[in-house]
Amino acid sequence: MKNITQVKKSIREEVRGKVMQERIRAVAENLVKDLEDDIADGVGNLMGKLTTDFLDEGSEIESELDSYAFDRIYDALLGEIKKSLK
Repeated sequence: MKNITQVKKSIREEVRGKVMQERIRAVAENLVKDLEDDIADGVGNLMGKLTTDFLDEGSEIESELDSYAFDRIYDALLGEIKKSLK
């Protein structure tokens, strides 16, 4: 039977190696790409619900308020995603 400490050390070294880091980066990029699309969809959905109640279509400040609402929802959604990932 192999020494568990030595096996753990080998795993750490392998994960830190160039080949595995490139594989991890590629997988992470694919996950993030899909996640960005999902976040945009989620923000759009939440924006629709929020702006129906608060914004007056065609008003002079609609664009500014849309931007403000988008930023607040986006930040809150990212915060919740980060909590879920931990």
